[in-house]
Amino acid sequence: MSGRVGLYWAWLMLDRFRARQNINAHQIEIALAAIEAAHGRRPIHGSPTYEFDDEQRLREKVVAR
Repeated sequence: MSGRVGLYWAWLMLDRFRARQNINAHQIEIALAAIEAAHGRRPIHGSPTYEFDDEQRLREKVVAR
């Protein structure tokens, strides 16, 4: 999976999780690992929906490349 496609997929999985769609824990773990690998950032500690500081800016990097 290329970096951009992988990161797009990761944000998509996170959005689906937040919308309470059928996403399993393993998919979320992979998505969060991909986001961390690309940005070096982890979700805000204790966030039940895995929110990131300055998330909009992180998401824009997927489109900007």
